[in-house]
Amino acid sequence: MALVVFRSRAASEIVMFADVAHRLLELAGKAVAERGVITSDQIDGALEGLLRAVAQEKAAGGDATAPEDGSATVPVSLRQRAFPLIEMLRAAQKRQVDVTWGI
Repeated sequence: MALVVFRSRAASEIVMFADVAHRLLELAGKAVAERGVITSDQIDGALEGLLRAVAQEKAAGGDATAPEDGSATVPVSLRQRAFPLIEMLRAAQKRQVDVTWGI
């Protein structure tokens, strides 16, 4: 399974499985490619897209909660998967720097 690494001068690297990273990039309004950049000018829109998707998931009741059947498996929510990237984007927004990604 391929990995995607997000980098910014404002935060530490984030490593994600490619399928998760691609979904987050689509929600952020970016075309999925092997490499790319979210420029400092695009960060507001990317954050808005991710936060909107997280809010929609929560409103729909899709946020991860303990299963009712008593099993130990709890699904990972979009909010949990997006949190590191959202925090990186916020840090990059404050410092007005880009966020890049690559395989």
